[in-house]
Amino acid sequence: MPLIHHKPDNLIQTQTQLSIAVTPGELFPFQAIALAVSLVVSGGAVAQTAPDPTPVLPEVRVTDFRGEQVDSIKYTRELKDTPRLITVMPQDLIEEQGASSLRDALKNVPGISLQAGEGNPPSGDQLKIRGFNARDDLKVNGVRDLGNYFRDPFYIDQLEVIKGPNSAFSGRGSAGGTVNFVTKQPLQKDVNRLELSLGTDDYYRTTLDMNKALSDNSAVRLNVMGHKADLPGRDIAEESRYGLYAAYTWGFQGPTRVTADYLHLKLDDIQDAGLPMDRQNLLGNGPRVPVGINYDNFYGHTNDSKKVQVDQFGLALQHALSSRTVLKNQLRLSRVHNDGWVSSPRISTTANPGGLNPDNLSCSVADPCVRGETKPRDQVDLGINNQTDVLFNFKTGSVEHDLVTGLELARYSYENERRRDTRGPWTRLYNPSARTLPPHQVIGGTLFGLPVYDGTTYKLVTQEVGVYVLDTMKLSERWDLHAGLRWDKVKATATRRGFDGVNGPTTNNTTHEREDDELSYNLGLVYKLDPKTSIYGAFGNAYVMSANFDRNNVQLAGGGATEAIVGAGFDSPPEQVRAFELGVKRQLARSLDLGVAIFRTDVTKGRLPAQAGGQFALPNNKYYIQGLEMLAAGDITREWKLYAGYTYLQNKITAAPSAGADENFVKGQKLGNTPKHAFTLFTTYDLTSQLTVGGGVQRQSRVTSGVDTNSSDNVYTVSVDGYTVWDLYAAYKFTPRTQLRLNVNNVAGKRYISQLAEGGAQGIPGRGRQAILTLRHDF
Repeated sequence: MPLIHHKPDNLIQTQTQLSIAVTPGELFPFQAIALAVSLVVSGGAVAQTAPDPTPVLPEVRVTDFRGEQVDSIKYTRELKDTPRLITVMPQDLIEEQGASSLRDALKNVPGISLQAGEGNPPSGDQLKIRGFNARDDLKVNGVRDLGNYFRDPFYIDQLEVIKGPNSAFSGRGSAGGTVNFVTKQPLQKDVNRLELSLGTDDYYRTTLDMNKALSDNSAVRLNVMGHKADLPGRDIAEESRYGLYAAYTWGFQGPTRVTADYLHLKLDDIQDAGLPMDRQNLLGNGPRVPVGINYDNFYGHTNDSKKVQVDQFGLALQHALSSRTVLKNQLRLSRVHNDGWVSSPRISTTANPGGLNPDNLSCSVADPCVRGETKPRDQVDLGINNQTDVLFNFKTGSVEHDLVTGLELARYSYENERRRDTRGPWTRLYNPSARTLPPHQVIGGTLFGLPVYDGTTYKLVTQEVGVYVLDTMKLSERWDLHAGLRWDKVKATATRRGFDGVNGPTTNNTTHEREDDELSYNLGLVYKLDPKTSIYGAFGNAYVMSANFDRNNVQLAGGGATEAIVGAGFDSPPEQVRAFELGVKRQLARSLDLGVAIFRTDVTKGRLPAQAGGQFALPNNKYYIQGLEMLAAGDITREWKLYAGYTYLQNKITAAPSAGADENFVKGQKLGNTPKHAFTLFTTYDLTSQLTVGGGVQRQSRVTSGVDTNSSDNVYTVSVDGYTVWDLYAAYKFTPRTQLRLNVNNVAGKRYISQLAEGGAQGIPGRGRQAILTLRHDF
């Protein structure tokens, strides 16, 4: 079954989605005003343009490795004529690589690096795009996807990575860009696909994609997934999940189309917290991976548990008011429940380390000890998001406009019933034994064993209103001007509430509030040198709130008994990000797209951690990120397909007044988890009509854990080496409907650190060698 790309060939495109999870009494206070504005906008569109007789929304079209356009009404041009570099990974690419996670899919995108969580904040898909944290910049069909969990692409039609500051399109955040999941939508024909996968490390995976046309005007699509596997090259850690995604569409034959969809995803993992990093240089070899450590070693506990349940409901309405005016509304409701803990490893060289020491271990530099420290969480994230867009196509004199005006209303809440961090039993660093967390106990005022609830609840609520206008102007056959303006009002409230079963509510309750009004802009100019070549320049900005859940200012879980919910930076103004980009895009013979761009991003009022691994993020600093990016995607020949990219990033802190006397110590340091060089390639070649072979490579240069803002403490910035990983691919078609595929990932068995915690406490090894055999059948 080929990739289905939901981008129509003309401007009559509308798609609607939904993202909610909140009680009616908790809606944004000025929602009624915003909805009134929305009605005026849409009503004006009806009054100004008489509808054409029964306009019909267009059929979808098919592509392969080459994505052609962003699946959003806000982007009215093909990738070639959009003034920024955008990576679009179609379903075909994701499937042929056997990607079973967002992490797997994003290995195709240079400029994205992965971070390891320490549990506080929680682990999940933690990304950096061009050096900026992007955990809160993940979207589903253009709507913010809240919740920290590991996403599975079984229901994804294409994956889009939009680089550069993007607040004019997406609202708060988006300093480095955004990642958007485009979900599989119902089709007007019966198509079904079954995949059965079996691999090394007890890898089992099944996916089923079924589409049924109920009539010429409606269809339903169902995707189901089951997945269970050990982590290759890692002891004990395992992942288990299942998911269901269903969508129903009515209105293929008329001007109005309605789509309702539902996602249910459940995960039950023993999560991998990785290897301890020697960030205090206890072993004398520098702040790095301990020399001689076995990358298979697991330092958590056999009864560690990570259970996540995701439920999302979407409702999309799209209506062609005329051949030149389209109304689109998206509503999305989301609920993510994250319950359990991961145990982060910590090193000791003390002869008598104390605590739980059932083997009476004596630790030293020559024979150090390690124990897991639990990072617990019982958190429910709720979200409601409604977006209304109206697309107008009109002329003012000789200039043709594709203008989108829109309104976004959202409310997100994150609430954790708090369990405090605990410590497990000691074991050897170089020869660890499998350990189980014992029952909860207190030794010398320190908590050990299984984490228990402490009677407090921490909560963060953000309420948002955004109004925007985006205009693409065709000045001539060769010149396009892109302009966007957005205003956002964001209110954040962080609360701590205490309660214990003996004394009732405590007096240790706090509430912090922060409200920001921000204006975002984007300006781009495209010159079409010829029908196949475009040259562009773009300038834009973004803002990142200090009260953003992605920041360390909001600490919802774990920690000590007196730990504050917010740091000093909570009430500081948003980070301000400004960037420019110059680039060239070219379509070669057949369908090979090439792109190259240079860019620079400057940050003012930037935040840096209080220390390596510190909780609070300090404001009012300055730094820049600049670099070069190249992309290639499509067909070189009829038989040869290619997907490749390279990114060069250079960054430096230029001012650090928040560091006080240590400002000169901080100035000149580099940002963490921002590799200077990153290269990725995946290619396939059809040797015959039945046999295809190929492979891929990912190369990344060394990275550091982050900025050290304290010259006098004994915690240092950790550095880990770069790596090169090779993959192999082969597929054989028994019939046009049946294929057997072999993916061998990390064929050379390279051992390396792929994710490094921002504070340098631990690093997660990259997946070891793994072979996966997949039988695919279309019916």
